[in-house]
Order: sequence, then structure tokens, then C-alpha cells
Amino acid sequence: MSKHKEPYNFFSNPDIWSAGGVVLRTLNNSIEVLICERFSENLVALPKGKPNLGEDEKATALREVMEETGIKVEIKVKIKDIFYSFKNNNNNVNKKVTFFLMEEISGDTSNHDEEFDKVYWEQSGPALKKLTYQGEKDVLEEAIKLAKSF
Repeated sequence: MSKHKEPYNFFSNPDIWSAGGVVLRTLNNSIEVLICERFSENLVALPKGKPNLGEDEKATALREVMEETGIKVEIKVKIKDIFYSFKNNNNNVNKKVTFFLMEEISGDTSNHDEEFDKVYWEQSGPALKKLTYQGEKDVLEEAIKLAKSF
């Protein structure tokens, strides 16, 4: 039994979880990714969100990507989980986010919900620089490697 109980609890039992996706496409021999921007927070992110009652990770990811981007997708494979902590009313909250590699089926980014100001396709190189959080940059890098195997 490890003396370090906090990391074990953090990874095995986060306070909250969410799920989302990396939606990739190839256009003119270049890989593009679907990213979301919120101007008021200077935030550039991958689409993700919290589950509705009874949803599992895959169902949550599919719904959240559709709502936040206007794009209907299918899941190819799980990429990875990322973990981070943030403060909420002076309490530390441990969060797990599960990301899936996804492929566009149909839809239009103009049909995204109001959570983000702008949703668009960006080439993978510039997208890696634009994403706000390192954890999501790592997810995108992993997704690009995985996509090359399909």
C-alpha cells in the first residue's frame, strides 16, 4: 500500500468528470482540427463537457461535441484521460477529462451552441499553438499520432 494516498484518490476517484473529442479531418494533405474559442476568457479549447444524468463517457463526448460545434461525429478510439485541479470557492476540485478521436459525419459549425463565440477548423500546427491548456495540447498531439494509424 502506497503512503501517497492523494494521487491514488485523484486518479481513481475524481470529484467531477467530463468528456470530449478531437475531431480531425484531412484537407489538401493537411490535418485540421475543430477548435472552440471564448473571447471573454481568451480561451481556445477542444469541445468537451459534463455528463447528463445516466450518460457514460462516450455518450457525453458525442453530445457535447455536437452541441458545442454543430458537427455530428463518430468515435474512432479513446485518446487518453487528462487530470487537473482547480479552485472553486476555495475548495480544490479534482477533474478527469476523457478525450476521444472523432471523425466528422455531418453538420455545420454555424450551428454551434452559445457556449463558445467561434468554432472553426484549424490546421493542426497552428491549433497546437492556439490551445490554451497544455493538457489539451498533449491530447491533440496524441490524436494526430493515432490518426496516422487509420
